[in-house]
Amino acid sequence: MMRNTFLIARREYIERIKTKAFLVMTILIPAIMAGSLYLPGIFVSRMSSAAKHLVVAVSDPQTGEIIRRQLEQVRQEEQQERQEIEQKEPQPRRTMPQASRFTVDMDTNTSDAERASLADQVKQKKLDGVIWAPREALAAKRVTFITRDVSSFEENSQIQMSVARALQRETLKSKGLTDTEIDNAQSLVLVAPENPSGGGAGDFKTTFFALVFLITVLYVTVLLYGINVMQAVLEEKSSRVMEVMLASAKPKELMAGKILGVGAVSLTQIGIWVLAGVVFASGGLIANGAELAKAISLRTVLFFVVFYVLGYALYSTLYAAVGAMVNSQQEAQQLQQLVALPLILPLLMLSYIVQYPGAPLSVAASIFPLTSPLIMFARISLQIPPWWQIGASIGVLVITIYGIVLLCARIYRVGILMYGKKPTLPEIMKWIRYA
Repeated sequence: MMRNTFLIARREYIERIKTKAFLVMTILIPAIMAGSLYLPGIFVSRMSSAAKHLVVAVSDPQTGEIIRRQLEQVRQEEQQERQEIEQKEPQPRRTMPQASRFTVDMDTNTSDAERASLADQVKQKKLDGVIWAPREALAAKRVTFITRDVSSFEENSQIQMSVARALQRETLKSKGLTDTEIDNAQSLVLVAPENPSGGGAGDFKTTFFALVFLITVLYVTVLLYGINVMQAVLEEKSSRVMEVMLASAKPKELMAGKILGVGAVSLTQIGIWVLAGVVFASGGLIANGAELAKAISLRTVLFFVVFYVLGYALYSTLYAAVGAMVNSQQEAQQLQQLVALPLILPLLMLSYIVQYPGAPLSVAASIFPLTSPLIMFARISLQIPPWWQIGASIGVLVITIYGIVLLCARIYRVGILMYGKKPTLPEIMKWIRYA
């Protein structure tokens, strides 16, 4: 049995690794990953380094001056932060955004006609923005920022914070506080999270992006190569090659060989992607690549391999059964969506898992076999759960894989020789009993 399974797996591996699709995907995916990490940094750097011409429209010139100084102070704080980061890093990140530069003018005319005129200048790109803060707007604590880039959350939030701090400064100054006292009152307090063992959370943003990257790779590869198994079965079934192969191999050997062969192709491709990522990161070709590499620990890599292999075994078996049941691509597309649904649910739950990795729902989803490959891996990457939960997740997943292999082998045994008959649930139950 093992000899036939190995021969089928070897044939499947060699045939697929020689295809143009394998070569294209092997090159295209690292290129997309490098571009997604490198190009946005370049665009952000260029956009953020461009000077922004703003106008502050206020009734009181003193208030406008405070707002102007506050915007310049934010720029100085960003420049200082950038210098500190560059001093800590021997090789500064190439795409570290430059501090935003604001050229701020003041306008004490707060009439409706002036507002319309300033808004028109923003529309015609003569101005980048107008902070409309007349006396009544300040009293209502609702200042308007007129800008073309209403979706630029980071910059708009920065301007909003600057105006708020400027008005706070004006209020505190009217109470008799000095500039030093106001600076101390407005300075932010850094709250560093630390677990009970004394370990810090590190750079959570980098860790989160590393997690999203690995989850995406896990999801895409399991889904992609599971569908490849289904397509391989369906193609050979449609061409009647399956009947010839059954003369020298059992259905179980055919299914196991295809799963192992396609799985070896997937591991080869992932290995090439990982090697390319290491080369890009070590050579500084990917912005923030070194930070992402540091955020991915050896423990994370080991559990990635474990849950990838288990997740692939589970879903490729299901897809092999689907390929044996159907007779056309249209039928396969309808059924493959049902198989892929449990893989999509963890992606929808990811934000909840990140915030509450130890919640009952997160624990249950990380043990439920159809979602555990992604959910338990996410929990391990964020915060190592109790070992009994990891053991339970892997144990339940292995038992489920064994049961599904036995069940799908029965479907596979009968389904690969069924032609022209659309599978229904009663019909599939007959196949299982017959096999």
